[in-house]
Amino acid sequence: MLLSAGYIISAMWRKPFQLVWLVAMVCAAAATTAAQAAAQDLKQVPAEEAAQHIVSRVEPKYPLLAQTAGIQGDVILRVTIDEAGRVREANPVSGHPLLIEAAVPAVKNWRFEPFLDHGTPVPVSSQVKVMFALGPGAELRGKYLQQEVECTKHIFSKSFSAGEAVCGKALETAVKLPHGFASDKMRAYGNAGTIAYELKKFGEALEDFQQQLDFAQRALQPGNPQMIQVRGNVAHACVAADRLSEADAQYTEAEKAVDAAGANLEDRRGQLKPEAFASVKASYARSRQAILQEHAALLRKMGKTSEAEILEQRAGSSQENK
Repeated sequence: MLLSAGYIISAMWRKPFQLVWLVAMVCAAAATTAAQAAAQDLKQVPAEEAAQHIVSRVEPKYPLLAQTAGIQGDVILRVTIDEAGRVREANPVSGHPLLIEAAVPAVKNWRFEPFLDHGTPVPVSSQVKVMFALGPGAELRGKYLQQEVECTKHIFSKSFSAGEAVCGKALETAVKLPHGFASDKMRAYGNAGTIAYELKKFGEALEDFQQQLDFAQRALQPGNPQMIQVRGNVAHACVAADRLSEADAQYTEAEKAVDAAGANLEDRRGQLKPEAFASVKASYARSRQAILQEHAALLRKMGKTSEAEILEQRAGSSQENK
C-alpha cells in the first residue's frame, strides 16, 4: 500500500494496528458468511433495482486515517431490507477495511421504497455500492447523490412532470463529474430518459438512453444484468420515436445481454443456494420471454412476418422452460 508523501507510521504503532485489523477482518468474514447464507433465503433484487428504490441516503463520514493515507475505492455491501424499506443487515462483500467500517453504519440508515411481490411488501436481499473518493469530484458527487434520491422519489411516485426539473438538475450535476464516475452518469441519464419517456418526449428520451448505454458500456462488467434494462430502454425509445430498424438491433442486443447475464449466473452457481439460483434464473427467463415477444411484435410491424414467427416460437419455448 502506497502512502502519501510525508505520511509516516512508526513501527511501534503499525504492528498492533495490523494485528487488530487482521482480527477484525477474520471476524467480519465469519459474520459475513453466515449473513450471506441467511440473505440467500430472501428474494434477490439486482443492485440497479435496489439503487432506484433509495428514498433516503446517508453518506458515510470519510475516515481520517483513510484520507491521510490516500485510501479510496468502492465498498460493496450485502443488505437485507425489510418490508418497510429499512436496512436490517449490512455485511461487507468487498472493500478496504477502513472504508467498510465507515460504510456499514451509514448504509444501515438508508431507507428504500418497499419492494413488492404481487402487490405485497416483502423483505429482500441486494447489494449496494458506496464509493469513497478523494480529490476532484468527491464533493460534487455527494451533491449529485442527494439530487438522485429526490429524482427517484418522483419516478416512484409517478410525478413525472414535477420530477422533470429535479432529475434535470441531477443530470446537470452528474455531467460535471470527472471521468471516473461513469456509473453515476449512467444512472443520471437513465433517470432523465425515464422522465422524458413518460412525458412522451420520445426524441429526448432516446438521446438520454443512448447516453445511458454509452456510460453503461464503460461502467459495467460483461454479464452485468443491468445491461438488460439499459438495452431495453433504448429499444423502447427507438420504437416510440419510430426508429424501427434501430429498435430491431437493440432488441437483439438486449437478448445477448440476457445470455451474458445467464452465463455469469452459471459461473456463480456454487456461491448461491439452489433456491436463490433458481429464482434469479427464472427472472432472466421472464426477461428473455418479454424481449422476444416485444421484438416479434416489432418485426410484424416492420412486415417481417417469418422472422417474427421464429421469435414467437422461441418465446413460447422460453415460457415452457421457466
